[in-house]
Amino acid sequence: MTVEKSKLQLPNIKDFLFLKTISRGGYGRVYLATKKNDENKTKYAIKVINKHDIRKKNLIDQILNERDALATMHSQFVVRLYYSLQTKDEIYLVMEYMIGGDLMSFLCIKHILERHEAQFYAAEIALALDYLHRKGVIHRDLKPDNVLISATGHIKLTDFGLSEIRNRRSRSILVFFLRLLSFKI
Repeated sequence: MTVEKSKLQLPNIKDFLFLKTISRGGYGRVYLATKKNDENKTKYAIKVINKHDIRKKNLIDQILNERDALATMHSQFVVRLYYSLQTKDEIYLVMEYMIGGDLMSFLCIKHILERHEAQFYAAEIALALDYLHRKGVIHRDLKPDNVLISATGHIKLTDFGLSEIRNRRSRSILVFFLRLLSFKI
């Protein structure tokens, strides 16, 4: 059984139709987009990052952190990264589109959450952080702007540019040194 070559190829950024700007951030803009030939008209959020700007602002590590963190996360509480694409001048992170917007916008509209709503969102954020920490990822920029809301009202974390990804070896070394220090106290 063979798989068609076209199914194995990554899309090109030219395969997407940019519909509107969703947000502007510190090192890029996020656009609502669809694939041009997608009959289902699946919506994507595409973060567009100018390579010249990130070199000038020394943000290359942050972009790589974000891409790497999103690529390794497979959770109901983390926005999904579908593709990481690039051209000569730009990097594109093609992600899951969250129709509910961000928690900050929701709070601005709602003003005050009911107790059960606050408990619900706090619990989901706690579950999201638990997942990240078990995967060795520290978000380091958790704020309502970086908590997105799905069509079903559940949260997903986004914007992993400041995150830190710890591997098992560095955690083992840290635990060893903490134990060593505890013996000296």
